[in-house]
Amino acid sequence: MGNIRQKYIKRTAMELLEKFPNEFNKDFQSNKMKVAQFTDVSTKIMRNRIAGYVTRYYIKLQRRAL
Repeated sequence: MGNIRQKYIKRTAMELLEKFPNEFNKDFQSNKMKVAQFTDVSTKIMRNRIAGYVTRYYIKLQRRAL
């Protein structure tokens, strides 16, 4: 069973990938820094959740492209 993400997390992650497609990659640590740079998320937990979903969604998009 997978994790359920809130709409805010999914929406923010998808918007970031649409606006900055070349900035993100498969690495969670670098995505975490980019999320902190591009958004004004106030808590570390929310930043990490968005970065985690960005990473998972990026990998999913890469698999679809093949």
